[in-house]
Amino acid sequence: MKSKFLAVPFAVAAAFILYILPRFFSMDYYLHIFVMSEIYAVLALSLSLLVGFTGQVSLGHAAFYGMGAYVSALLSVRFGLSFWVTFWVGGLFAGLAAFCIGRLVLRLRGHVLAITTAFFGVLVTVVMNNWIPVTNGPMGITGIPRPSPIRLFGLDLAIESRTDYYYLGLLFVLGVLYFLWRIERSRIGDAMIAVRENEDLIKSIGIDTMKSKVFAFSVSGALTGLAGAFYAHYILFISPVTFTISESINMLVMVIFGGMSTLFGPVLGAICLTVLPEFLRMAGELRLVIYGVALVFFIIWMPMGVWGTLRYHLAARRK
Repeated sequence: MKSKFLAVPFAVAAAFILYILPRFFSMDYYLHIFVMSEIYAVLALSLSLLVGFTGQVSLGHAAFYGMGAYVSALLSVRFGLSFWVTFWVGGLFAGLAAFCIGRLVLRLRGHVLAITTAFFGVLVTVVMNNWIPVTNGPMGITGIPRPSPIRLFGLDLAIESRTDYYYLGLLFVLGVLYFLWRIERSRIGDAMIAVRENEDLIKSIGIDTMKSKVFAFSVSGALTGLAGAFYAHYILFISPVTFTISESINMLVMVIFGGMSTLFGPVLGAICLTVLPEFLRMAGELRLVIYGVALVFFIIWMPMGVWGTLRYHLAARRK
């Protein structure tokens, strides 16, 4: 009970800090890092739904990231549709693709599943590079419009500056966190966690584990597609080089670094691993070495992730 009371002021303080953050870091450079951290937070959260809740590893999620980005960008550039429409269509398309792929590959497990999803991700990248009439190949898509002004509660809201993108991204992250929190506390959430803990046991008592895994894979793909759509209308340019297997690995590292099976862990991992490389730029050519050593250190000494380790020690102190 005491922890619940402490959580309320902590959440209020965190919300206040996030709200005033652009007032202290108003340079476009800092705001860009903040917005990219928000995008990666959604990507890490979406993958965490699959990895942390059901224990299924995917190395092909960058494909859904790219699908959401390309669908949203193409609908905006070629058909003139508003971001507020293409955003949801991009996520829906990625979710449907994830559903179809999930039905095919989720009978596999472990490293075989990881390799198969990685192959799928590479295949999608090849299509993006070579389907030139649609994707414009390696040259990518330019001229992607910003989100159009929207009337909300009697006010005309326009997304024009990086500060506007920051607050829109913040709402996006909070919305995804709330959505996953509701899933975690639902019956489907319990079923997914049961699959992670002992899939064979769950099967033996007659529960269809495939439904839980496909649901997690589909929702994860849809959220990843939404992040892709947001990315496209923030950067205003996309190309296949952004959606390679290295991006899938980057998402997975963020989840592991922050802490799997937690809601805030992937967010923390995304923030740390987006901000840290920027601070290491001053190290010049040694920055990648320092970055790699830091990752290895945290993974060895904090196997539960940063957030998971903090929760463990706080719980131990309360006892």
